[in-house]
Amino acid sequence: MADVRDILELERAQTPEITKEAILGPEKVKRKPITTKVSKRPEGMHREVFALLYTDNKDAPPLFPTNTGQGYKQLKAKLGMRRVRPWRWVPFTNPARSDGAVFHHWKRTTDEAKDYPFAKFNKQIPVPTYTDSEYLQHLHNDSWSRQETDHLFDLCRRFDLRFIVIRDRWDRARFRDRSVEDLKERYYDICATMNTLKAGSSHDTKIY
Repeated sequence: MADVRDILELERAQTPEITKEAILGPEKVKRKPITTKVSKRPEGMHREVFALLYTDNKDAPPLFPTNTGQGYKQLKAKLGMRRVRPWRWVPFTNPARSDGAVFHHWKRTTDEAKDYPFAKFNKQIPVPTYTDSEYLQHLHNDSWSRQETDHLFDLCRRFDLRFIVIRDRWDRARFRDRSVEDLKERYYDICATMNTLKAGSSHDTKIY
């Protein structure tokens, strides 16, 4: 068709020049691959341990050793050159126990005269006591006998006012069954009465 137009001297329609870019398209700009900076594994650290410091996105660890001069090599223990203090296998008794049991442990020879150090943790709750005259004049109760009241206070001293345990150990063969509320009511009524009677004395009593 273009040759016929040339013979007839007709104007040729302007067509774009056929080039490599027109056929293959514009040349794509090559992007440089993004390289992530990889931290170097410290000397002496195992590869598995170093891999645990990174997440799946290869994020930098939140904590990273700053001083890797010595690496992770095991340092030698620095032992003193002083003379070792002598120890002895000695018997001891616990002042908190009333059965006189004798035990043994290692102890420095310089500390043999000291008491058992853990005896100071034996804290006992002071349970009030009463005399016969005080009971007859101020503590008498028609629903509680003297033997039953003595049994209650004996259990309170043995089990440190743990009323759940006290009710479990209550002697139901000798006395009638009592609830935890009954035991608490009887105990604290007597404590309040004794505290009122001794209010004028110099003793600073506390009700637990």
